[in-house]
Amino acid sequence: MDNSDVLKLIDEVSEVLSLLIELKRKGRFREALEKIDKTLLKYFHLDSEFIYSVSEDFFIDALKQKKNLTFDQLSTLAELLNEHGEILLEQNNLKQSQKVLRNTLKIYYFLNEEQDFFSFKNMNKMLLINEKLSKINVEIKS
Repeated sequence: MDNSDVLKLIDEVSEVLSLLIELKRKGRFREALEKIDKTLLKYFHLDSEFIYSVSEDFFIDALKQKKNLTFDQLSTLAELLNEHGEILLEQNNLKQSQKVLRNTLKIYYFLNEEQDFFSFKNMNKMLLINEKLSKINVEIKS
């Protein structure tokens, strides 16, 4: 994928993320999840079943090897999955939210380890995801 394709991907997924925020605000969660599913298929050739079924230990390898995703694509995918996890959490779908957020966290860990620069933005997102996962863990145990 060349730079113009990556920029187009980032731009188009950014528009989807903006739409998702609006749909969440209006409480239209099902529509938001459907939009995520369509976006995952269109831009990453993934479906939600793949996200839920792959072990978090093998998630990054599966994305790199089978899907051949670049760092930019992985970063964009992480943004989309983070929204996916938040929507599931707002619906009180704790187990699926936990799975999606853990996989999102794996992507951010991978990016921080493999890229030539440190990203405070990614680190902040990782902290926020960890906070959400802690809350989910407490609720699941209750």
